[in-house]
Amino acid sequence: MRHLLPGLLAGSLLLAAADAQRLVSFDPLGGLVTELQPPTALLPVPNPPIVTYPSAPLLPPPGPGVPTPGDATFDNVVGLIWYTNGFLLSSMPSPTFPALGPIVPVIPIPPPVMGAIGGPVTGIAIDPVAGIMYMVSIPGIVVGVAPVPGLPIVVPPFPLPFPAPPISGLEWDGATGTLWAVDVAGVAYNFFPGGLPAGPPLAPVAPFVGPPVGDIAIDKIGTVNPLGLRPLYLVSGPMVFDMRNPAAIPFPAGPPGEGLAFMNDPAAVPALAGCEGCAGAGPGPTAYTTSVMSTGNAVFAVGMGGLPPLGFGIFAFDVVAGPFIPINGPLACPLGLGLTPTLILVIGGPAGPGGTIVLPVSLAGVPVGTFLHNQNLTFCAAQPSGFAFSRLQTITAGGF
Repeated sequence: MRHLLPGLLAGSLLLAAADAQRLVSFDPLGGLVTELQPPTALLPVPNPPIVTYPSAPLLPPPGPGVPTPGDATFDNVVGLIWYTNGFLLSSMPSPTFPALGPIVPVIPIPPPVMGAIGGPVTGIAIDPVAGIMYMVSIPGIVVGVAPVPGLPIVVPPFPLPFPAPPISGLEWDGATGTLWAVDVAGVAYNFFPGGLPAGPPLAPVAPFVGPPVGDIAIDKIGTVNPLGLRPLYLVSGPMVFDMRNPAAIPFPAGPPGEGLAFMNDPAAVPALAGCEGCAGAGPGPTAYTTSVMSTGNAVFAVGMGGLPPLGFGIFAFDVVAGPFIPINGPLACPLGLGLTPTLILVIGGPAGPGGTIVLPVSLAGVPVGTFLHNQNLTFCAAQPSGFAFSRLQTITAGGF
């Protein structure tokens, strides 16, 4: 299975890019992290939050009089959430999959760093390839530190090339080697490390009335919106929206967020509920992934759960998806894979004691934006088709 994705690369390039993404929203006042799935081409409706969980370790809330405190960023190399309350920095894995690198404990942000940027941290963004954590505060001064105890400065402080405060969030765009900052009014600023502008300031293309904007996150898997632009997401209190899409419908962020980060993880249809199980024979198959969905990740794998011990299942992959399998719960599982010339089926098993099977699918050497739809199935005499199906998920090699 090492060459499963490259083998279908030619077919995927002939089709419109599929969406596959997750956003991480962080509420520093409540110490809560929420994972979200924005609307996708296959599921173009606002989705409720996927999961909310406490940040661990829990950082104390910022003190009074600290506007737009805290932020979050995601390391798409090792699959690690970084978060701050403005004064302390910490990291944790997502419960979706284990981290591939060490989890850094709580690090106080030292006075020299806060002095260099002019106050408590309101935005963080990690360049996971170079291992640099960028930090910004309200005045719009940025500094790059090594994300290790002591936070040694590796990129000297520099101001944004625009009159921009109060700055409330920061994002790294590995595709262009630039940073994005956002102010509380939702105006975005794109610039290179060191301070050279990468473009003019951008206001949201459609008016949005809500609380002050807390943070910004850019798509990292090559998705484009109806204007042909990569989505640029803003979090404003309890809502998130794509500031580059005039037709974008805000979707819920869960608890009001001050932090937002792009997480390389599959999009699923349906986003939350699974499909119907096999009557009298267990819950039926599920589809999940075991690691961060980024190009170069050689330990990435697709999993199937919900099987009886020693049971067998079938992993299905294709670059085409649609309403092909409506007979297995048409309301719970409206989209799926069909018998197309590009369909690949792989038999997996026997399942372990927990009813799971894992199929390695290396992303080493797979270009960013390469995608496959995946759906799992298992034999089920109780269903008219003879099979029970998992929900559909879209696997896309993500960038950084």
